[in-house]
Amino acid sequence: MPSSPERPPAEPAWKRWLPGQSRRRRERRTEEFIVLLRRASALLQAGRRPDQIWSELSALYEPCARAGTPRGCCLNHELVAADVEVVLGGDPLAHTNGPGQRRHWQQLSGCLAVSRDAGVGLVGLLDRLADALEEGQDAQQARDAAIAGPQSTARLLGLLPLAGLGLSALAGAPPTELLSNTLGWLVVGTGGGLAVVGQLWTRALIRQSEDLS
Repeated sequence: MPSSPERPPAEPAWKRWLPGQSRRRRERRTEEFIVLLRRASALLQAGRRPDQIWSELSALYEPCARAGTPRGCCLNHELVAADVEVVLGGDPLAHTNGPGQRRHWQQLSGCLAVSRDAGVGLVGLLDRLADALEEGQDAQQARDAAIAGPQSTARLLGLLPLAGLGLSALAGAPPTELLSNTLGWLVVGTGGGLAVVGQLWTRALIRQSEDLS
């Protein structure tokens, strides 16, 4: 059985606000969940009963520093709580709050229910769920790569008006001359408005693509 992994160093608070950090945290959580499914499948294949795996799985994860908190803070506490639910005769994932995406835990709970009620092999269900999540990760990475170009282009286009004003000033036509009459204000206002609309439209397209993932 694999040994308990070392706890990764805490992420600096400032790093959480960097662009894309939320997406990267979500990807890491999904990868951790896939590993959890693979480990659960391996324990079942080794002869463990479904009600025995939670305690052994919890031993593979370091607990977080939060004690006496609700479920969902870390994998160790979540799995310990699942084992307690089994001992009490309940559904191990009846009150799960994560960690990670709630739909993944609901899918795992569905696998347990199907195996229990329909007699379907749990190992196969867990492996298929892990495979599906891995395919989803691959598809998401492909989408991220596809929209990286449009995102960069949008940022570049947003900087072009400022670059144009700077070049104009270097050429001896400072922006103050452009703004000295109504036509100049009309040109600047129209250009600025189009730039804002273009940025909003690009962000809407990117957000729609992310929502479909």
